[in-house]
Amino acid sequence: MNPVLLRLYPAGFRRAFGSEIAEAYQEATEGAGPRARLREAADVALHALRLRLGIGSAYPGGRLFASAAPFGLAATAAYAAFNLIGNAGDWYVMRTAGTDGSAGPLLTLMNGCYLLTLIGAVVALAGRHLPGVLCAVAGTVGSSASFLYPIWRLSPDLRWELVGFLLAPILIAALPLACPPDLRPARRVRSGAGVFAVAVWAVLLVAAMVVIDPLGIGPVLPWRLGVPLAAALVLAGRQAFAGIRSTTGLAFAATPCLVTLYFSGWVSTEEILTAVGAVAVALCMRRGNGSDTASPA
Repeated sequence: MNPVLLRLYPAGFRRAFGSEIAEAYQEATEGAGPRARLREAADVALHALRLRLGIGSAYPGGRLFASAAPFGLAATAAYAAFNLIGNAGDWYVMRTAGTDGSAGPLLTLMNGCYLLTLIGAVVALAGRHLPGVLCAVAGTVGSSASFLYPIWRLSPDLRWELVGFLLAPILIAALPLACPPDLRPARRVRSGAGVFAVAVWAVLLVAAMVVIDPLGIGPVLPWRLGVPLAAALVLAGRQAFAGIRSTTGLAFAATPCLVTLYFSGWVSTEEILTAVGAVAVALCMRRGNGSDTASPA
């Protein structure tokens, strides 16, 4: 085993388990090809990085990220569906009215990225965690990057005000990557055909909402975001809620949804601050009682 890989681990962990890690790596790569060796080296490096950052499954940080991961995926899927419904609804109304409803290349790219994000997040919620999350992250990076062209023509002050709008979806989509592999939720859908059906169901839900609400009643009643979010939470299942075992975990899991509500325009800064204040008071009360762990159901 390359000694550089071992040096990635914290010194104490390396002294205690270095020989075992080297033996396990040797057994896993014995007679393996370059691709398998690269995959094993990447797994070792990621494991070492988790220990360095304190987000392994044995650390509180790792358990927090594990509890928040399904809600990050649900918020990512809902935000992508929300934008797809809005853009497709505008196109549908313009085509019905007989006006020019053709989408420019930038908008087409943006919608393609939203679609990739939606399918990736749904696939991850269905149980194909890593490929789904990577697709969702790629889609959010693409959709945020496609905003750069029109934003770049704005004044520098306005550009900085939109940084949060561009970065927040990427950070939320990438949050599940910090979930330790051994704490990932069990697969909700077992077969590949089932995962494909779930992805098609998500696209059909978007199409149905476009047809049902083409004129934008959604801006009055927030169902364009609420229905996809509720559907994504149903897909996440009871196990996602069962993973929340403390007030801190509840606050961390709710953050992706609150941020998504804020940047989609459904909650104001004052409402966000009120929610943060309520959580802070709850945390202080829990710590004053000497426990931050919820009673088991």
